[in-house]
Amino acid sequence: MHRTMSDGVIPLVPNPSNRFTGQTEVITKLRSHFSNLNNSVQKRQFFLLYGMGGIGKTQICAKLIDEMSDSFSFVFWIDASSVGTITQGLKGICNLPAAQSSRLDSSPESALHWIGSLKENYIMV
Repeated sequence: MHRTMSDGVIPLVPNPSNRFTGQTEVITKLRSHFSNLNNSVQKRQFFLLYGMGGIGKTQICAKLIDEMSDSFSFVFWIDASSVGTITQGLKGICNLPAAQSSRLDSSPESALHWIGSLKENYIMV
């Protein structure tokens, strides 16, 4: 999948590769970790997935999102390879139709404030 990003455009969540296999233990742990999304007491859930480049972290996340797509109203995919790409991704969130109704000022801080105010379940990768 070809992804581009410019001001106002956030990259789409990549589809999991049909060649991606394995990692079922990690995906099961992630699914279990995020499965309590409908608790009456909601709190943010965090999960740090790390490792060397090229071992499949992106594919694991894409597979999880694909499998749990009904659990999240919003999926935010942020390129965190530099401060600039993080800033650009957050600014892009400000241009989402759902965010525009909140009259955000297109700053990364306003995007984070809006995300923090969401009542719906979301996932940020």
